[in-house]
Amino acid sequence: MRRLLSGLLVAAVAAVLLPTTAASAQTTAERIPLKMTAPKEAPAYGELPLTVTVPPNIGSKPRTGSLLASRDGKKFVRISTWKVPQAGGDKDFAIQTGETTGRVWLRAVVTGKDSPRQQWQISARITSPYQPTAPDAADAASGVPVSGTLFGNHPIRGVPEFAGSVRLWDTSTSWNQIEKSPGQYSWGALDRQVAQAQAAGQEVLLVLGGTPAWAAVAQAPGAEFAGPGSSMPMKDPAMFEDYVRAVVNRYGGRISAYQIWNEANISQFWRGTPQLMADLTARAYRIIKDAQPGATVVAASTGSRWVKGFTEFYPDYLAALKEFGWPIDAFSVHLYPLASGTPKDRAYLLGMMHIALDIAGAPKKPIWETEINYGITNPGSGEAARTIPDDEIAGYVGRTYVDSLRYGIARSFWYGWTPEYRLLGIQMWNGYPATTAYGRIRDWLVGSTFLGCTTTGVVVQCNFDRGGAPFFVAYTDDGSAASLPNPGGTVISGMDGATAPAGADIPISGTPVRIS
Repeated sequence: MRRLLSGLLVAAVAAVLLPTTAASAQTTAERIPLKMTAPKEAPAYGELPLTVTVPPNIGSKPRTGSLLASRDGKKFVRISTWKVPQAGGDKDFAIQTGETTGRVWLRAVVTGKDSPRQQWQISARITSPYQPTAPDAADAASGVPVSGTLFGNHPIRGVPEFAGSVRLWDTSTSWNQIEKSPGQYSWGALDRQVAQAQAAGQEVLLVLGGTPAWAAVAQAPGAEFAGPGSSMPMKDPAMFEDYVRAVVNRYGGRISAYQIWNEANISQFWRGTPQLMADLTARAYRIIKDAQPGATVVAASTGSRWVKGFTEFYPDYLAALKEFGWPIDAFSVHLYPLASGTPKDRAYLLGMMHIALDIAGAPKKPIWETEINYGITNPGSGEAARTIPDDEIAGYVGRTYVDSLRYGIARSFWYGWTPEYRLLGIQMWNGYPATTAYGRIRDWLVGSTFLGCTTTGVVVQCNFDRGGAPFFVAYTDDGSAASLPNPGGTVISGMDGATAPAGADIPISGTPVRIS
């Protein structure tokens, strides 16, 4: 489990000393007080480090130390006792903070038959551990071939160029658009999308939600993104089972992966409980694996930039999946940063995802990023979309896919393939700058072996090998300008396709360059 202790400042709380007994012959000035030191903050699911400093014994009888804790500052419970040495000294503790956020009070008491009773009390704030943070790059596998399926896309219109895999969502292929009445299926749109992907040599990931209006328990109390009833639980989970069975029986191996739901932590997509979503996941997993053992079952995706929405749904969903024995083959997250965010902010959201998986004790399974773009609007806050400047687009797209390897993301599906989508900051379509960048970084990477990344200052260097010919891709993590010394004989390839011998120094920026 990650230990993310923040604000390691010693708590300056006055000692609370009770009156001394007659057994003490020393004056108050001669007595050294008991002390406690601890951080002011610690995360839930973590540890609060604590040190109790006990003065030397002024009496001859043994002393006992007690540590007590309270969540309300009134009712204390003893959590530890120890025998205090005659010489006193430090006693260290690692207090498990539990899952409850808020404030905790800690009290140390030292008593002895011929020594004065001493007491010290401090408090610390227990904060949510689910906050964007630097991800752990150690999860990234090294020595693994880079497959074209890393480059996913969403064919909102047409056939995405350069994509090795496609995710069918917002393509008239959701459950409520296919089964418009019980047992009556309109397969036309899904047939066309699957055939289109097959012709392009692309693997298909199909999202199985959302609920048809006829199957919903009630009308939704608010807006829904995918049509009437789509965010509501169904009257009977068997209705979902019937639909999943019908899809798998019809398409078999033509669809290689199935995702249970889209952004289930957002009420406009799902208003049921995390536990019910886990139940639906387990039901779908059983049906899919019985009919198509080689298919990949992907967990319901979760948005992450709205931290509160993430924390209120995703940890409980993971806990419920654990109860079902982890009936998935891959986890899923959407790492859209805020409209003002950059690829670095995207990585910090992945760090929060890693924390959630660690806390849940999740098994090592691939992480699929089933939607990504930048500058995306945030309707809930009124934040408008930010158009990413043309001279930054190649850097954003290129870094997205190199960072996916750097941080262990198995597939990243760009959202979406369409000439204009006003909610997005980067548009990807035939001949657009983003498409050129998408194709360029794919050409650099696919067919090579990824050998891991190193970071020196702000410069990131990710190493690859293709058939015995090593090369690396470099960029700055914060988009600033930097340079690397030229070891000699190197050639630089830019995202614009230009290739030139390197000079004395190799210029590095937020836009990746290929150096061989």
